Amino acid sequence: MVIPCTNINPPFLCALSFFRTYRTIILLISIFVGSNPFAFSEDLQPGSVAELQKALEEGGIAVETKPPVLSLTGYLDTSYTYNFISAHSGANRAMTAQIPTRMESDGIAGGGWNLNQVYLVAEKPMSELNEWQAGFRTDLMIGQDAASMGMPDNITGLGTANNSGLVFNTGSFLLAQAYAQFRVPVGNGLDIKMGKFMSPFAFELMERPANLNFSYGLIFSNLIPEILVGIEAIYPLSSAFELTLGITDGGFNTSRGGYPFFGFVNNEPFSSLFITSLKYETPKKNAQLTASLLFGPDGANPPGFGFYPDFPGTGVFRESPFNRSAPFFLGDIYGAWIPQITKDRLLLAMEYTGGFYNGGVSLPNDPFLQPASSDWFGASFWMKYQLTAFLSIAFRQDWIQGSNNEILYQHIGRTDIWSSTLTFRFDLWENLMMRAEGRMDWGKDVAGVILEPLGLPGVPISNGPAFFAAVEVAYLFW
Repeated sequence: MVIPCTNINPPFLCALSFFRTYRTIILLISIFVGSNPFAFSEDLQPGSVAELQKALEEGGIAVETKPPVLSLTGYLDTSYTYNFISAHSGANRAMTAQIPTRMESDGIAGGGWNLNQVYLVAEKPMSELNEWQAGFRTDLMIGQDAASMGMPDNITGLGTANNSGLVFNTGSFLLAQAYAQFRVPVGNGLDIKMGKFMSPFAFELMERPANLNFSYGLIFSNLIPEILVGIEAIYPLSSAFELTLGITDGGFNTSRGGYPFFGFVNNEPFSSLFITSLKYETPKKNAQLTASLLFGPDGANPPGFGFYPDFPGTGVFRESPFNRSAPFFLGDIYGAWIPQITKDRLLLAMEYTGGFYNGGVSLPNDPFLQPASSDWFGASFWMKYQLTAFLSIAFRQDWIQGSNNEILYQHIGRTDIWSSTLTFRFDLWENLMMRAEGRMDWGKDVAGVILEPLGLPGVPISNGPAFFAAVEVAYLFW
């Protein structure tokens, strides 16, 4: 780079800049001449091009044949949401003020403006070539969603190391992904990731604008891990099948089981989760099916289980002091299909998940010694239709169920909850999208008093329906 000769830069810097620029021009001309067989070929000695390139590098001017490519992308997602439930005033405990099976940033009583996500991605991607190569990716989320789903592996923006469950600070930070990756040129090419990465489970993603609906579904919010920390290997068996195998830490969404380490699983000498995932994609790329299994011989922490009948579950984002070392199993299958007859206008998707854990506890036996099994199931269906280039409509139907020893946050006892969501999307122009959404949740103990376990005798609860409305604007700024 040439430094301009101004009154800010001393004369010697200007001279030095001119000398370096002049030397670079002469050497580059020499390289060009040496590589041109029709120009001064009789004066060029063998190897002179390599010598000139070496001289350039030694002089501090590197000539890169394959310059590194760093990709920087991101978006901003903001919204106005309204939950048609009464905020708890403290005067009347019968007033319901929480819907704990929704993502916390989607379950706040009343209405308000939200900074959901500022999402930044820095990545050095690998090419499609089957050769030795390396890269990395780092995802940073800032906003209220970072506080909702980052616990206990986030910073709320208030100087605390873990989320109390009531902090929705717009300055909250979540390191959603951070991994190094490299390719080993064996067979069809083996990709290895190590660090913090998104799990292969779930049709929905952490990035709201990438989902068919604005609000998160019941499966994503309650039953599966979004982030895992460890190592995974991805191998394309063929053009249609892709196999993933991995070993991760025993905690959902965190490394080392998170903070404050009061679950026994955190201190096990080998508390790990083993992942197997198989993905199938049709030759025409219009349909996909992914089946995944997660097995933890010493349990998983989070999710945080309660124990029946007095202490509620703490959900997939929090630990529980009642989790114990015991087998943990989770299975998930999801798929999507775009019928060709609809000319890419219609998308259909489904997901089914279920799991089992025998490391919880129950009363009246000693809660620290007596295990109690827990199981859970969930199913979802999506349909999206592109009416015009400007407007599309999406529908989602959710169902989840938890056993007496609950995994569901703030719930005690067996629970069945349903949810229906209708979303209109407006693509205003290439980088700007707006959505309007209406949602209805209903089922056993769907809403209740804030900070009170739903299912306890005497605690006011509602089986719904609980209505939700939202308007969202998302802008992709890179």
